[in-house]
Amino acid sequence: MINSTHTIGITGNIATGKSVIRRMLANAGVFGIDADTLANRMLYPGGSAYHQVLAAFGPSIKSDQEQISNKKLGEIVFSDPERLEQLEALVHPPVITAILRRIKAARRPLACIEAIKLLESGLGEHCDQIWVSHAAFEHQMQRLQRLRGLTAAQARSRIDAQPPQMEKLARADVIINTEASFKDTWLRTCSALDDTIHIDKVRDPLHIKMSQDWSAQSVNAFPAERLERAWQELTGEDPASLYEHLGLATVLVILNNEHIQAFIIWENWNFTATLTQVQPPEFIATLPALVYQAFEKHALAHQVEFLLLAGHVADALGHQPQQYGYDQHDTHQITYPAWQMAIQKAAKCDHAKPWHKIISQPFESGNR
Repeated sequence: MINSTHTIGITGNIATGKSVIRRMLANAGVFGIDADTLANRMLYPGGSAYHQVLAAFGPSIKSDQEQISNKKLGEIVFSDPERLEQLEALVHPPVITAILRRIKAARRPLACIEAIKLLESGLGEHCDQIWVSHAAFEHQMQRLQRLRGLTAAQARSRIDAQPPQMEKLARADVIINTEASFKDTWLRTCSALDDTIHIDKVRDPLHIKMSQDWSAQSVNAFPAERLERAWQELTGEDPASLYEHLGLATVLVILNNEHIQAFIIWENWNFTATLTQVQPPEFIATLPALVYQAFEKHALAHQVEFLLLAGHVADALGHQPQQYGYDQHDTHQITYPAWQMAIQKAAKCDHAKPWHKIISQPFESGNR
């Protein structure tokens, strides 16, 4: 096991809700890691598996930027099971090492790891519990077609290519059915934590003190009724949208003298954080320094390295982001692949050069 950290391994077949459960656990005070993210990092230039994979599969898998192309590599391994096993033998060991190092550095009492091959890779041996996401075939089909734009034939092919769900369910300590609403999945996830994790203060909420009167806390610091009431009052939206954010993003609550004043919502992808919403919207224009401080500190607690502002958030501040350390470099001036991809994604969504800020060097390139 990993020092004194209690570790939950999350697995499940495609489109059964693994990522939603991981994000909800993160909002419930758990340090979360996506193993696929770290597997990609192992293939970046300088990554732990970069040279070994190139040697095994040849220079034809490289892109014009000298990076390993996931598309080219996928065309080889997904049509040849033996080559896929070869790739996994090269990538799984450094991924496990990277995960253990990150969990140790986080120094949190509870961590979770999402991995579709948690059991097959040996990663499950480092976990105290195995949680399995579950959804019926019809739900998997609907999600793959609606969310990933696949045809029915493509969706069925992806599902059929994986082992039967029963193999994972048979080894589960906890099964989370994700077929109902986001609120239902949130309640199931929190209930599973309460029922199965017996460690004192394991779910202590994150508390960020910003001044004598202002602070920020993770959502697990509040009863559901209080959160829902504040969400309705500040956003004018149904509480269902709050639970959707808890499954798709990271939510931070801003308080003034213990009164909820705002919600900060940001996307956590590959250890980059994009600030997508502040609710109510006018709050950021009124207290921008407070929003930026809370966003950055919350991101650091999740081991984020690179911050981005969604275009409409930056527009609410005019030209103020540079006052808080943000810049607008072109993509080619950013050398780390994950950061490049995050900028490209943000630029594509907002049709503008995004504001960004480096707050930490890539974890895997450091000597920690």
